[in-house]
Amino acid sequence: MPIESTPSGLPHWQLESIYPGLDSLQYGGDKDRLKSAIEGLDLYFNEHGVRGEHEPRAEAPANVVVLEGALDRLEECYSLSATLRAFIGLRIATNAFDERSQAEASALKPFASRLQALSARFKAWLGGLDITELATQSMRIKDHEYMLLRAKVESGHLLGDAGEELAAVLDETGGSAWAKLYTNLISRSTIRASVTRPTGEGELSILQAAASEVDSGEAAASEVDYGIAELRSLQAHADQGVRQRAYEAELALLDRNAIPFAAALNGIKGQVDTLARRRGWGGAFQYSLFQHGITRASLEAMQAACAERFGELRGYLEAKARLLGKTKLAWYDLYAPLPQAAAPTFSWDEAKSFVIERFDSYSDDLARFARRTFDESWLDVPPRKGKRNGAFCSAIHPRGESRVMLNFAGNLTDVFTLAHELGHAYHNDCKVRFGRDILQITTPMTLAETASIFCETITFDGLMKSSDGSARLALLEQNLQQVTQLVIDIHSRFLFESTVVERRRERDLSVDELNSIMLEAQDSSYGDVLDPAARHPLMWAHKGHYYSSGLSFYNYPYTFGFLFGLGLYAQYLDGADDFVERYDELLASTGMDDAASLAKGFGIDIEDEAFWRSSLDVIAARVTAFEDLVAAPTPN
Repeated sequence: MPIESTPSGLPHWQLESIYPGLDSLQYGGDKDRLKSAIEGLDLYFNEHGVRGEHEPRAEAPANVVVLEGALDRLEECYSLSATLRAFIGLRIATNAFDERSQAEASALKPFASRLQALSARFKAWLGGLDITELATQSMRIKDHEYMLLRAKVESGHLLGDAGEELAAVLDETGGSAWAKLYTNLISRSTIRASVTRPTGEGELSILQAAASEVDSGEAAASEVDYGIAELRSLQAHADQGVRQRAYEAELALLDRNAIPFAAALNGIKGQVDTLARRRGWGGAFQYSLFQHGITRASLEAMQAACAERFGELRGYLEAKARLLGKTKLAWYDLYAPLPQAAAPTFSWDEAKSFVIERFDSYSDDLARFARRTFDESWLDVPPRKGKRNGAFCSAIHPRGESRVMLNFAGNLTDVFTLAHELGHAYHNDCKVRFGRDILQITTPMTLAETASIFCETITFDGLMKSSDGSARLALLEQNLQQVTQLVIDIHSRFLFESTVVERRRERDLSVDELNSIMLEAQDSSYGDVLDPAARHPLMWAHKGHYYSSGLSFYNYPYTFGFLFGLGLYAQYLDGADDFVERYDELLASTGMDDAASLAKGFGIDIEDEAFWRSSLDVIAARVTAFEDLVAAPTPN
């Protein structure tokens, strides 16, 4: 049966503790306060000469006072903006048809643009200050030294006050507008298909029907409307026919909007790369290294270590193909359950209980926090029309809260996703407990996955200890599915984006060209284990990560975070008495130092391939365990 639009018994999140509603005095009051705070920040900057580098500098004592005042005012602006935008974003994430919230999101953009322009002006002013010296004279400045030093680096890559203000304003009708178009189309679009019907002979595939525009004039009784999230879920179905039809329906649905998707991608990548080059970064990729808080040497060390293990992961995919009775996997087989495995299913209450039990095996604080998220209704669980696909965690730092969105269907993957997203929420909570303000919490993507991978690994290990035979095979299969995505598929996404950014400098890329680049990237990463006739040319349209004007190369940080988290988990297993306390402090500090420095606190050198190889050794051991179970006579 198709997934119900509102599965019974699955909770929706409450947003009332953020704001009672759009018409509430609290929401309206904070919106007014944000406007006043931004105007006050502008006035303060004007009164105290906070302008570009060409302006004369005041003496150090005066700069201390001005800088402290600027930090106070920036904190107020960002706290209000973050709370308002999170509230609206959460409403839209679960209901793309909420026109009132869509309008509010648009109304908040001018505030964000003006704040962005004022922040650029602040960074330019910092370019002429000796931050390290000022930090010795003020504890407030010392506490924000890392953020200020990063801002000073950016000050050397700005277009000037007028140029940055123009870039911020034009983004509203440029990159951000393209991103909104993409999000609305991908969230609202559905396709009518008979995905779950019994397989018949002589029937047209969904793609053939779409291509030939077959229309009988009336829908078959078994046809229903599917969104992108539902079709992706059905590609993990046990029946190959269901998987294939869901895959074909997904391709047809994405192809329907391929032209506007391509326009959005061209617009966004053209804008971000042009701005990065004009600002002197060299391009979008080089700027992404700064944004993600790592060096090129760290990335190259990680990618070199991963490339060494592609063969082992391809071996896993070849073994999976054999178990499915195939010589090569189709794209829609990547998430297929193995008939030889007995994957457990979970009710929502069972999933909650198991995750809490596993968290409790690590620390009381982690388990207590998980219970809080459930008790205070921070999670939105059921898939439904208009809701975003996938899962995420959103921090509402000024409220000391988070929200977790899932599309829970009760399978094994969903349990790990629950643990993963609660890890993000715990990461956010550590920042709150350690007293970080909103200027101290910005975490690069490379470190943002640290707690989520750690929590997911705790859950995985718990299930492995209590499973054997076919259940153990199911666990290893699920885990290696994820590993393949994080190591092999992420690399294909990196290759795709690298090529698109490079070629986009010359001209717009057509749908056919984008499809071709994606297939080439998949071929380079997956090798020959995928059926050439059944890959996914439109993955560039499926992944929302490409459609951001604020963050490019939203791919390799996932691999980094995954392997970094595994490395830290290995240290936890070594049994250091103070690990939990040190780990919580690391999570609280991911906006206060770079990845290399934080890693050194645990004896890790992220520019050394040896560290990445040690994390990948854990994966290799899981591949070996999988192959041993497959070679056994009959898993049971």
